Amino acid sequence: MAMTLVRKRLYFGMDPLRLRDAANRVLTRVPEDVTAPAIVGFEALAEDFLLPTSASRAAVDEMVKEGFLERQSEHERYNLTDRFRAVARARIIEPLPRAQAQELVARFRQMAAHFNRTAARNRYEIEALAVFGCYMSTQDDLPELAIGVAGRRRPPEEQPRFGRATTQSEGTAQLRAMFESQSSYVQVTLLRRVHDAPRPFSVIFKADD
Repeated sequence: MAMTLVRKRLYFGMDPLRLRDAANRVLTRVPEDVTAPAIVGFEALAEDFLLPTSASRAAVDEMVKEGFLERQSEHERYNLTDRFRAVARARIIEPLPRAQAQELVARFRQMAAHFNRTAARNRYEIEALAVFGCYMSTQDDLPELAIGVAGRRRPPEEQPRFGRATTQSEGTAQLRAMFESQSSYVQVTLLRRVHDAPRPFSVIFKADD
């Protein structure tokens, strides 16, 4: 899947188009063969980022931390990772308006209740849903909609008819796909407990006990 960058959001101190263009300039310095070493010095990175030295330093350090660059033993030399190469091919999309995010959240409540009532073949049901991340901010334009899904084992049927999902991965994969299929902005995190969600968060659905 192609990397997605969101307009009106800064990445490593650059807007998405500027970052993508910079990544393509950097890649012209290394062999096209992805199996060959792709080592670039700091000065070259700073030149292609079109940022002041101090801002370039901060961007490089963050890229190392996030796995886009790998620091080499040689002084101020960096290896370009697959994640860095993906930036050069990234698609750029408009942010998600908060009003649409709120509509999705309302839909998720209904979906969770419906899933618990009807998805008898899944060994799991949804115990709670929480929303977190930028949705909890005051931003009107959101880069993504992050939700946490806490599941629990579904009580056994009195008269089982078809059997249940046989593995944990099958059951949880269905939960993830159900929500992420609603929008490319949705990012699902599976939680053991809803209170494990990154703070601040808001519980938007809780199953009946």
